[in-house]
Amino acid sequence: MPWRETAPVDERSRFIDAHRAGGFTMTELCARFGISRRVGYKRLVRYDAEGKAGLHDRSRAPHHCPHSIDDAVAQLLCAARRKHRDWGPEKLLDYLEPRHPGVDWPAVSSVGDLLKREGLVKPRRRRYRATHPGLVTAATRAPNDLWTADFKGEFRTATASTATR
Repeated sequence: MPWRETAPVDERSRFIDAHRAGGFTMTELCARFGISRRVGYKRLVRYDAEGKAGLHDRSRAPHHCPHSIDDAVAQLLCAARRKHRDWGPEKLLDYLEPRHPGVDWPAVSSVGDLLKREGLVKPRRRRYRATHPGLVTAATRAPNDLWTADFKGEFRTATASTATR
């Protein structure tokens, strides 16, 4: 016998119908449907407020992005950057803030991200990290291929002191 497949909206509708019919306490009803009481009450409130549309899943995407930059502010920043190619985000903000009072300016890091996104920043070449010429690379292919020892300097041991007497 194949498994019976149901959609979440159908299960929520069955939950609402069972609640309207009565016969079960909320605790028993939620246990039968495998949900918590908090979720059960949430489903009832949404159904009362929105009807059948309240039974569908809602989007979890945020309604707004807290670090987004207004288009007008972004245009000001990009225009100033095109005018002064050598200035970074911090200097651009210091330049624009007194000239445009009352504007809600973004953080320096957000301005840097905007400039990079708009292609107004030249990507830097990665620097070569110089290593010591005597350094042996640790290329191993099997266990115990590489052994190391720390040299802490010369110091007297018990056997060394008795041998010299």
